[in-house]
Amino acid sequence: MEDKIERNLKKLKDFMESEYRGEDIRFCSTYLFGDSKFIERNKTLANLFNSMAIIERPNIIYIRTDIDLFINGVNIKELTERLYLAAFFGGSVESVQHEICDVVISENLSFFMAEHPKNAIFLYNKGFHLTNQITAFVKRLNYKKIVFFGDFDCQGLAIYKSFKAVIENIEFYPDVKTVKWVLDKHGEKLPLLDRKNCSKEGNPNENELSSLLGYANKKIEQEFLQVLFAKGGLGKPRWIM
Repeated sequence: MEDKIERNLKKLKDFMESEYRGEDIRFCSTYLFGDSKFIERNKTLANLFNSMAIIERPNIIYIRTDIDLFINGVNIKELTERLYLAAFFGGSVESVQHEICDVVISENLSFFMAEHPKNAIFLYNKGFHLTNQITAFVKRLNYKKIVFFGDFDCQGLAIYKSFKAVIENIEFYPDVKTVKWVLDKHGEKLPLLDRKNCSKEGNPNENELSSLLGYANKKIEQEFLQVLFAKGGLGKPRWIM
């Protein structure tokens, strides 16, 4: 596995040094690996690409909220009421003012767009490559609780690990209690864990969640939890309307 990671890093590095002419990350990912999101899903590759890119790509943060949140004097709540979501350049935030609330970082777009925040700020993470930008923004917020809502699989726990390294009090959802309930009630419906995506680099540190993941050998997608919120008797967390 390590040899494969090293080969992929060398392949990207050689391309960036000899052929790269400012193309975006997904173009390069498709050209090199046949998968438009391959670089973004692999943190070491994404970090290498970003460090060698000729033109620094703007980091756009997507946000939805039901509280009065002023960024550079603009009320984001009003924008999300009119446009359903708002987006801003993470590096251009000069001032932030808001009432205390929960902050929820979503791994997937489906949850971010479908559910309504309840006294909360929703942020869309879009895999690994916005982690640093979102972290810098989150550290300027006043929150009661901060949650990373991801798929219960190797990728989701690995992204959570990357946030946990810089935001110690961040929690993962689905939490242990919820995971056990879903496995008990709906385990036969869940897809098997795709272990080829459980690379050594991406595996989270051992804890109860990762132990559950290995034992169950099943993944729980955010979309499945949304179905259970609506149809399956699973109570919504306090930060969802």
